[in-house]
Amino acid sequence: MAFLFPGQGAKGIVAAVQFVESEPRGKEMLERAAAAADVAPSELLAKGGRALERTEIQQPVLTAIALFVHAELVAAGIEPDVVAGHSLGELPAWAATGAITPEDAITLAALRGRLMAREAARNPGAMIAFSLSPTGLSEVFLKGTMQRAATQPGIHVAASNAPDEVVLSGDEGVIRDVVRALGDALGVDLWRHARRLPVAGPWHSESMKDAAPELEAALTRARRGAMQVPMVLNATGNVAEEALVPRLLAGQLVHTVRWTDVMSTLEHRGVADFVTIAPGAVLRSLVRTNLGTKVRVHATENANDIRRTVDALRWSLS
Repeated sequence: MAFLFPGQGAKGIVAAVQFVESEPRGKEMLERAAAAADVAPSELLAKGGRALERTEIQQPVLTAIALFVHAELVAAGIEPDVVAGHSLGELPAWAATGAITPEDAITLAALRGRLMAREAARNPGAMIAFSLSPTGLSEVFLKGTMQRAATQPGIHVAASNAPDEVVLSGDEGVIRDVVRALGDALGVDLWRHARRLPVAGPWHSESMKDAAPELEAALTRARRGAMQVPMVLNATGNVAEEALVPRLLAGQLVHTVRWTDVMSTLEHRGVADFVTIAPGAVLRSLVRTNLGTKVRVHATENANDIRRTVDALRWSLS
């Protein structure tokens, strides 16, 4: 069984906050996240949750939500054999291994958010996902084309999320010009298969390079215990070596999220049940895209989801 922790841009974060704040322990964790982000808890849902669009607020809040749901599952007797997180999700995943406390994970997520917001203000940009699956063109074509685009200054491959999806990050105007030129040369309208991700900056690119050393220093200083559960990392797509985790989690700010490799590693480890923690619609889609219907995918969006998932996993484990 694998627990998967979501990253920024997760769908349904407002509903997740509403659910978690209705539980005493969840409310406490959200208050801690708000304090770490230097906002009042009441601001989180004000004006339709507009504050949650800010990366320096969304990151600690999403981490708090994920770790509350994780605690609920563990209290019900459901524990993972392995964990992974997508981008930001690596911080709550690391806490789920027992290496750091949930409280420290929330504090580190707030720092991560502030550092990334600072660098995005200095180096504005965007993240754009390209998928060619509806065209029948090959995965090799897609990835080769995106790699060619990323050879241009100011463009980076931010994520390889699935065999048919690649995310570019950097200056939006440069991305548009380069990809349009490549599409014209190849006779393909690549922009028909593009979507702008709902994030506030060019994450996982060299635009974040000045944030990485500060984050690594904070991750290294965090009080750490031994990891009780293996964790598969975005940076390598492989199971983490404990000593390298701070460096690789910080370096992830500028490196590609190798999610297809993460999925492959989990598949090879024999994972049959994937539990997407908290707002997990994006991760559930990526599990299905990467692994098809041969695995079971479970939701934990709200109390009813958690109850159904616990019942299903208890039955499966028995």
